[in-house]
Amino acid sequence: MLVFNFDIPLVEVILVLGLITFILLVEALVIIIMLTSQTNKTKKLGELIEKLSETLLEIKKVEIDELDKLKKRR
Repeated sequence: MLVFNFDIPLVEVILVLGLITFILLVEALVIIIMLTSQTNKTKKLGELIEKLSETLLEIKKVEIDELDKLKKRR
């Protein structure tokens, strides 16, 4: 096979393309694994924020109830 007036055997071209494809495949796999890990962390963080907001709402309800009791006493 002639490339820029150099004679390169076709087997070597196929091996180089195969090697490049393999490297890109490994890179894509690493990125997918990292994205999956980050998605799991984000999901856990969302659940923790939801629990925190529920806890804050419960605290506010208790505070309002206590304030209502204090107003009734007066």
